[in-house]
Amino acid sequence: MGTVLPLSGARRPVLAQVGGRAWTGHRSDRLSVRRAPAALTGRKTWKERVVSEAMAASPSLRGRSSAETRSAIVDVIRSEGEISRTELARRSLLTEATISKIVKSLLEDGIIVESGFAKSTGGKRPVLLRLNDQKLYAVGITLDVTRCVIVLCGLDGAEVDRCEIEGIGQDEPPLVLDRVARALQQLLDGRGTRQEFIVGVGVASGGRGFSPGRKLDATFVDSWEPYPVEEELSARTGFAVIRENDANCAALGEYWTTGGSPTRDFITLYLAYGIGCGLIIAGGIYRGVSGNAGEIGHTLAVANGPLCWCGRRGCLDTVASPRAVTEQIVANPTLRAICDVTRETEFGVIYRRFGLLVKDGNEPARRLFQATADHLSNAVNDLVNTLDLDLVSLAGPGFADLGEEYRCAIEEQLATFALTRGVRPITVRLGTGSADAAARGAASVVLHRELTPHRSVAAP
Repeated sequence: MGTVLPLSGARRPVLAQVGGRAWTGHRSDRLSVRRAPAALTGRKTWKERVVSEAMAASPSLRGRSSAETRSAIVDVIRSEGEISRTELARRSLLTEATISKIVKSLLEDGIIVESGFAKSTGGKRPVLLRLNDQKLYAVGITLDVTRCVIVLCGLDGAEVDRCEIEGIGQDEPPLVLDRVARALQQLLDGRGTRQEFIVGVGVASGGRGFSPGRKLDATFVDSWEPYPVEEELSARTGFAVIRENDANCAALGEYWTTGGSPTRDFITLYLAYGIGCGLIIAGGIYRGVSGNAGEIGHTLAVANGPLCWCGRRGCLDTVASPRAVTEQIVANPTLRAICDVTRETEFGVIYRRFGLLVKDGNEPARRLFQATADHLSNAVNDLVNTLDLDLVSLAGPGFADLGEEYRCAIEEQLATFALTRGVRPITVRLGTGSADAAARGAASVVLHRELTPHRSVAAP
């Protein structure tokens, strides 16, 4: 039979030493150990565990090369607007010595500037850093049917100057690019901006992207799709030129200029002559295998609907794009009369008059708008469900007059039918660039490529 220890009135054997005191196994000792400071037990507090787990989940921004690390640091500065060296080190999990070296090189290259001081936390006030918007610039150009817009933007993506010229219309590419090159030179000369201060030129245009040398399907291709815009405009201006889909430009412009997480996911629905969608995934444009991701205009909206130029029937572009709306107005005698237009009236004029009538509550115009908004809302709902998104932005000249009306319709659809509506809120907002979103975004494409190359946006 084993030895029975006395329950009281006798000295208990010492089983261990904890925090400098004897532990006997008695209940009072066990409770005191549970309440002992974490430093004495060698175990982390719940707060320390949360912090360490968060640090482990946030990988260091150290890249595969010094250039990639520098790129990631620029991205953090851009997203924060203003940030100190100490905070950069904390956010990036890099040493303060590494941050100091990178910041010094960025200051010397004129990429960033010291912009003031943060509040003191007990010691010396930290110096704040931000992108330098007073020295280097990017140019953004949009080639649209009714107008071409040229904007000059600082490194923060904010517009500092602009001009507008006639659209591409039915003109051939060489003639249009001649006009664009002259207008750009006049814009820069008027400001006294020297060529060496231009980082590059971005061009936003519609149509599909093609790899060099690829044979095109001549049954539905216009003269702009295969035309070497980059090479031709570069030869006319002397600047490095990058061409990007207009919807992608609008999405990247929204990402670059609104701050937020460098790894944010969202979509930008772009409405101009047709319908496009820019996908920002983990802070970069998702382009797909051939560079044509986001062609939401060629998703099915109406079974056996109107014939689309792609060869399919019932594409979203055939029933909900501004072009489709104007075609329906022209084909309908009642709508044609209330809009006071003819078959020869310019597309832009028809669409603007339609927008005014919708705002005034005209019933036939409202019915057409509601049908259009329903098609767009359903398409956006499908994308939100597919990609599990919580942010949708709207951009482009197609939203210039009816942006808030479209925003409300899409927001209502998502609040009612989105699969994750009960999990977290889904925000629908009008883009910051409004009608010129693609032009400003084209400048952001240049900035993204030159300043943050660790997030690739180049066409395949």
